[in-house]
Amino acid sequence: MTARGVPGGTGAPGADPAALLRDGLEQLGVPDPGRVLDLMERYLDELERWNPRFGLVKASDRGELVVKHVLDSLSAWRAVRDAVAPGTGTVLDVGSGAGLPGIPLAAALPKVSFTLLERMARRASFLRTCGVLLGLPLLRVVQSDLSDAAGDFDVVTFRAVAPVDRFLSDLGASRVRWRTIVAYKGREDRAREEIAAVGRSALAGVRLSIETLHPPFLAEERCLLIVTRQEPPAKVSWPIVDKPDGPG
Repeated sequence: MTARGVPGGTGAPGADPAALLRDGLEQLGVPDPGRVLDLMERYLDELERWNPRFGLVKASDRGELVVKHVLDSLSAWRAVRDAVAPGTGTVLDVGSGAGLPGIPLAAALPKVSFTLLERMARRASFLRTCGVLLGLPLLRVVQSDLSDAAGDFDVVTFRAVAPVDRFLSDLGASRVRWRTIVAYKGREDRAREEIAAVGRSALAGVRLSIETLHPPFLAEERCLLIVTRQEPPAKVSWPIVDKPDGPG
């Protein structure tokens, strides 16, 4: 499999990160690409400023940040858009870390409310800084473990956090109510193994499906594992718990 548009994949010499980002947004059909381009350039500037000190994400250069992280996150924007409630959409991004996929998705879907859940104080501080600098009014950051979280969300996203059977178990132990989980995964055969593990764990009331992703310029297999509740959860009024900043 060859990355589309860049011979040799993400490591192609001479690939301009700004051009990769601009062309990638066009390939993905992201709405208002000029605005999203500006927001992602500012986000990347901040990520490069914080990353050497805090180790937020693994990447050798800005081009790799664009392809393996920003465009990879944005490749699911349609799936998230289609899963949220029209006009009042809410998304919880669990283990947001460097803000992936939450910040790119929030930039692409400005009418959707995003809550970034991150347990480490230094990463939560980075996320809050990004929210202010990017001017994303519907984005908020909560420093908390998933076990202490609560609230009602249309969609829960996560990327490189846990196998889906364990994630479902952890989510079930929290006070979070949800309708759809959009989990970023790599190879489809591995995602099918995770589906089989959910079946063996006898978790009831969920339907699982796989959607192939095509992140621009990425020579690696990507897919989404989508979990849908068979019955909508009861509405609850618990606020999500936000712990004060502390040692990270």
